[in-house]
Amino acid sequence: MKDWFSSLTQRERTLVQLAGTVIILFIFYLIIIEPISSSYTKNKNNVASATETLEWMQAASVEIKQLRGGHELAERPKDKQFTLSLVDRSARKSGLAEVMKRVQPEGDLGVRVWFENAAFDQLITWLATIESEHGLSVNEINIEQTEMTGLVNVRVFLN
Repeated sequence: MKDWFSSLTQRERTLVQLAGTVIILFIFYLIIIEPISSSYTKNKNNVASATETLEWMQAASVEIKQLRGGHELAERPKDKQFTLSLVDRSARKSGLAEVMKRVQPEGDLGVRVWFENAAFDQLITWLATIESEHGLSVNEINIEQTEMTGLVNVRVFLN
């Protein structure tokens, strides 16, 4: 290779050196500069998108608080026995104790509750209360209409 390069005229050697330099710079650009630039642009777009999502979520949070009338949701219970007694107490307070047929713990803090012939409106009010005041939410609910108008059989999983 050295002999070949030595056999070239001075002008050809200069052109070969220049072409080699251009090729090396081009390869350097393709291997190092372009991936860094591409990654920077992608990350910049991700940050812009995340910032936009954060701003939307903050605006939605303000709107949710306004719709709740400024009330915050209660903190979730941290103890299974407390959750069971909470469900029982709140059902009694709401007048649903007579139609509550079964309460069964499920999972870490979940509770499955069965109601038979419960007044639909009273049950919905109880569910809203247990969520807003006690921090439990409905994960599953199965409502079956009974023959009596306004009464339902319900299986609900609260967590």
